Amino acid sequence: MYYNIKRLLAPLIIPSLLVILAMVLGWQWDKLFTQSDIGEEISAFIIIFPYLPYLLLAIVAVLGLRSKNPDLTMIPLLLILSYFLLRNVYTGNLSDHSILSLILFFVPINICLISFTGKKNFKSTVISYLILIAEFGILAFFYRLYEFSDSNFITQFHVEFPNFAASLYKFTQSVFTVLNNKSFIIGIPLISIFSFFVIITIMTINFVNTRDEKKGGYLFIIILLFLAISSKHNIQHLMIFFTTSALILLITAIESSFSMAYIDELTGLHGRRSLNDTLASLSKNYAIAMIDIDHFKKFNDKYGHKTGDQVLKMAASKLNDISGGGKPFRYGGEEFTVIFAGKTSKEAKPYMEEYREKLSASEFVVRSPIRRSSTAKNRGKKASVNRTTATITVSTGIAEHSKDQTKPEKVLKAADKILYKAKRLGRNRVEIQKRT
Repeated sequence: MYYNIKRLLAPLIIPSLLVILAMVLGWQWDKLFTQSDIGEEISAFIIIFPYLPYLLLAIVAVLGLRSKNPDLTMIPLLLILSYFLLRNVYTGNLSDHSILSLILFFVPINICLISFTGKKNFKSTVISYLILIAEFGILAFFYRLYEFSDSNFITQFHVEFPNFAASLYKFTQSVFTVLNNKSFIIGIPLISIFSFFVIITIMTINFVNTRDEKKGGYLFIIILLFLAISSKHNIQHLMIFFTTSALILLITAIESSFSMAYIDELTGLHGRRSLNDTLASLSKNYAIAMIDIDHFKKFNDKYGHKTGDQVLKMAASKLNDISGGGKPFRYGGEEFTVIFAGKTSKEAKPYMEEYREKLSASEFVVRSPIRRSSTAKNRGKKASVNRTTATITVSTGIAEHSKDQTKPEKVLKAADKILYKAKRLGRNRVEIQKRT
């Protein structure tokens, strides 16, 4: 699979900086906010700061509802509940740190599972919320059974179902013994450390494969949750790390909305709306290339739309790495556009030639009907017999800003005309507009 390192790492830069800033702020908190000469503004901020995670997470949840992203709603709600419970732990309102162990073990698992769900229909979303509520209800019951065995509710439960209650209590004791088995990190259960590294590994692999900004943000949320709980049970660190989590989620929600509006879902390139905005911002001295995949409709009809989508992805992945400062877009269908700011058509042509040659030299393997219909167990046994390869080529037309073509829309149309000239001349070639 092709990876663009710049595109892969870009979504991680801001979250990484925020995590580092949070760690530095937590380290220097006492020096920054315990001075005797702090002003009224800082004093007011210290009073408001504990409630900031609630506000920011609630905003993200509303954005998630507005954009119909269940994951961007459920994860903030999970963090709000976790922050509320952990604040109670640190202020001594709970008997011990059993609930801390529950949060550190179950919340990352839930975040990981939610991150894989993606968008759902209304019925599936409601079911997901009900499952989440039921899960916390069951955990709350087990916690009360373990920690408050003398309460009226638990006593009545033992009276009504003596045998079942006794068995359930023994099971709960075993579970909490495992959850409270401390590791070398003070206050962190051994099983939580194990699950943390497993989940981080799974989510890292998932992010690398999908390059989804949301999944990258969720990865840092789990890291911050671990830092919040392992930071010597400090209430200031708790506030700092949960506020940072809320900020990362907020940025993730904004980035997700941007991607939905401007990024083509299939190819990962900037889409038509982004192209229109870029065209509107162009001034002088630029060239526009229009690219069309040769014989794409015939290929699509012969091998199917799913294979056609793979062709588009392959062409886009190569185009996304184009040199010369070209900015690629998916224009629509099998057509792509590249804008070269500050270059003439003649200067842009070598870069498009390089792309054309690189694409045509790449082998595209067509999945056979037998492979598509076979089971996972039988795949690969007859790969060499039914292996079909194809060469993917493109035709390109390039036009530039000139006295006769002062508007980007005219340059784009001119590039499209030159593209069809390249088609008439035999395809798999790059043509530029001749100056008059």
